[in-house]
Amino acid sequence: MLTPKTIHDDLHEHHTQVVQLFSKHPWLIPATTLLHIIPVVVGINGFWKSRALSKQLKIEREKTKQLALQQVDKVQSAVTSQHPSLRQLFKQILSHH
Repeated sequence: MLTPKTIHDDLHEHHTQVVQLFSKHPWLIPATTLLHIIPVVVGINGFWKSRALSKQLKIEREKTKQLALQQVDKVQSAVTSQHPSLRQLFKQILSHH
């Protein structure tokens, strides 16, 4: 089992090696930074696109609901105007719901 002292010593050795590597090759600093930034940017971009598409989907669902309600109103008005006795039937059906 690793003790905290062993872990600390290993991390200190690793950090020392990294600092030496960056001292010898300073061009690695921007390259390493860029490699760490790319996944973050992709994640943020995906989050915003997903959010925008979700909002668009909600808008389209609401439009579909509105069109369906308009169709129901048209059908009810057409049926009740053609059949006066059905008007009472629709009132009874709607009152039970």
